[in-house]
Amino acid sequence: MIVTACALAQAPGAAASSCTGAETDAAGQGTAALEQSVLCLINEQRAAAGVGAVRANPQLAQAAAKHSNDMVQNGFFGHTSPAGSTFIDRIMATGYTRGARSWLVGENLVWGSGGLSTPASMVEAWMESPPHRANLLRGRFREIGLSGARGTPDDAGDPEGITVSSEYGYRDTKRKRTRKRGRRAQARKRS
Repeated sequence: MIVTACALAQAPGAAASSCTGAETDAAGQGTAALEQSVLCLINEQRAAAGVGAVRANPQLAQAAAKHSNDMVQNGFFGHTSPAGSTFIDRIMATGYTRGARSWLVGENLVWGSGGLSTPASMVEAWMESPPHRANLLRGRFREIGLSGARGTPDDAGDPEGITVSSEYGYRDTKRKRTRKRGRRAQARKRS
């Protein structure tokens, strides 16, 4: 599912949260702490909407890290890189979809600087955008990979800026029940 990207232009009003670091800008906390706060805020929004939480997935985080760094280093902001790589390409390259009977993925992007780089303002920007909100609250998504890269697509050296990619995923890796099991059940009935 492809959605539009989001750059923060004005500070949205964020609701109070119990997530650590939610109101701390990117310059005031480490990237890992910022990512944990964003995940906490996403799960708060999902809980408020009656949707189950997403859990961190290392393969999705790998795809997110590649894209966040690429956007900062190469000065672009979008779901498709200048080289033509899409978020689906990036996620598949990690092996996330390998072996799955079915899968669904999505991506939300955001960047901000200064007061617009708080986890609360970034998640609020996604919630105010219908396509981003749809990804964030999609019940089928069970996993997420989050990665923030210091700097912005406009200024890679911005010490107060952060660019965040969030990769959402669902995969069905359960094996189909085989007819063999059904034959065993029939055999038991006969005896």
